Amino acid sequence: MTAELFATRRLTAVPAAGCDLDALLEVYTSNPETLATTEGSAGEPGRYDRGMLERDLWMAELEPGRTAAALVLVESGRPVGAMDWLDVHPERGIPWLGMLMVHAAHQRRGLGREAAAGLAGHGREQGWERMGAGCLTGDARAEGFLAACGFAPAGRIDHRFAAGERSVSLWLLELQAVGGGPEGVQVGG
Repeated sequence: MTAELFATRRLTAVPAAGCDLDALLEVYTSNPETLATTEGSAGEPGRYDRGMLERDLWMAELEPGRTAAALVLVESGRPVGAMDWLDVHPERGIPWLGMLMVHAAHQRRGLGREAAAGLAGHGREQGWERMGAGCLTGDARAEGFLAACGFAPAGRIDHRFAAGERSVSLWLLELQAVGGGPEGVQVGG
């Protein structure tokens, strides 16, 4: 069994490289709008395949303080999401949620919020005082998600993606020690 990074009521976060990569690839390909911005090769925007996933996981393992995780349903043991974070962002100097993606067939069920709360609890155990995240500026769904998880807007930057340069909204979550919900994390504003 792959080592557990953190667990919530319905999810277990495990190192992505040790899980079913075909099932994890399905998580990515079920989100074509995201891939159209962040991925692409051979002149094809949004192109993403198993080889590219394996390359990304290998590169994550080489970067100190970076974790690429699969979110596995406790009930079935099947990967239903992917998550990537940095213990310290090199430019922002704080822990950073780089990516959180849930399979399209499992969205709108609270799994993303549960995973974000699980990471916040994990971070608190590691001594994190705050955690940052970013999303495309004007992406109402992503901005609403971050706000629902308790993040507050913290600025904007321009960032180069596979689809070109885009404006990114920066968000910040304070990780106070609270009794909170089952994960011990305060996710409300």
